[in-house]
Amino acid sequence: MPFTLIAHRGYSSEAPENTTEAFDLALKHGFNNFELDAQLTRDGEVVVIHDETVDRTTNGHGAVRDLTLAEIKSLDAGAWFNGGPDGVGLPGYGSYAGARVATLAEVLERYKGRAHIHLELKSFEQELPGKVAQELKKAGYVTAGGGHALNPPGVTVSSFLPQQLHRSRRHLQGVTHGWLLEKITLVEIALCVQLGLTSVPETGGIFPRAGKVTAEEVAWAKAAGLLVRTWGVGSIIDLKRAVDSGATGTTVDWPGRAKKALGL
Repeated sequence: MPFTLIAHRGYSSEAPENTTEAFDLALKHGFNNFELDAQLTRDGEVVVIHDETVDRTTNGHGAVRDLTLAEIKSLDAGAWFNGGPDGVGLPGYGSYAGARVATLAEVLERYKGRAHIHLELKSFEQELPGKVAQELKKAGYVTAGGGHALNPPGVTVSSFLPQQLHRSRRHLQGVTHGWLLEKITLVEIALCVQLGLTSVPETGGIFPRAGKVTAEEVAWAKAAGLLVRTWGVGSIIDLKRAVDSGATGTTVDWPGRAKKALGL
């Protein structure tokens, strides 16, 4: 089975993370799996942004959950970006000035039928999984996938918060869900079973940090019926460790460089 490179927050080494510019760049360079983060605004809209606040990735200030969609949409989400190591984007400060924070609905509409979206439930609001499920159903993503869990088109829902996965699975039976964590242990695998992630083949996963994963742990997870992909690739060493472990794929900020390093 080929190792899948998932553009983390889009092609985030070369374009502002979690923007359509970063997702477009990933697709342009052949990476049709990309990851994004979902949170709720004050008025209950699902937006694509990683941090609890808008401070780092926009010219605004404040917590995402304290701002309305209109307030977040007024912010510049690209002027801060400085370019990255792969040299495939538009390097230089200000090249992406004017980029905006996207709603989940906008992203789903833009990439329907073209990508497998790895959607992380980032925040802890109990209503977030239901709101995300509503958007996925409205956009037709619940029935868009097929075959292997990472094949495009399709969607995978992930979270570091098991309770959010539990809530999401109630709304999205048959959609792949994965638990993000630091390291696989037999205790975590048992919890995945309790969460029902192993109930249907290829609809449940466990997603450890790349720099800590081992082949033995991946074998345990696969024996339990879990899909394994990694995250947190900080170096080529981490990347190759993920591949050697037997994981199915990984998120990575610099998928072009990763592809060359693996000879894919």
